Amino acid sequence: MARKFFYDTGEKKVGPVTGHDLLRLRAEGNIANDTWVRRADSSTWRRLSEVDLHKEEEEEAHPSLLRLLTRHLNWSSLLLFIAVILVLGALLIGLVYVAGPLLLILLIVWLLSRLIRG
Repeated sequence: MARKFFYDTGEKKVGPVTGHDLLRLRAEGNIANDTWVRRADSSTWRRLSEVDLHKEEEEEAHPSLLRLLTRHLNWSSLLLFIAVILVLGALLIGLVYVAGPLLLILLIVWLLSRLIRG
């Protein structure tokens, strides 16, 4: 799937078009290197001369793991999952700190009772 762009003619914003379309429009003289363009998934406008369209197409064809995650991940669900894990971890650590000494005391009492009966 080709990455989509918008470009500014000075009178209006045009798009979305592909990177290949931008290259063709530049070759035909319809736009110049100083034409302002932005990716469809971005709000940042850059001059066409500052955009490496071949690199953009390569990144779109072979996205990084981070890009895949941000594209397909429901962030609110991820944050909820992390919060639940943190709370459960805190409860487990708290349980160890509270139950550990209590279990040690019970073990000592049991051992003493065995020695006394013994």
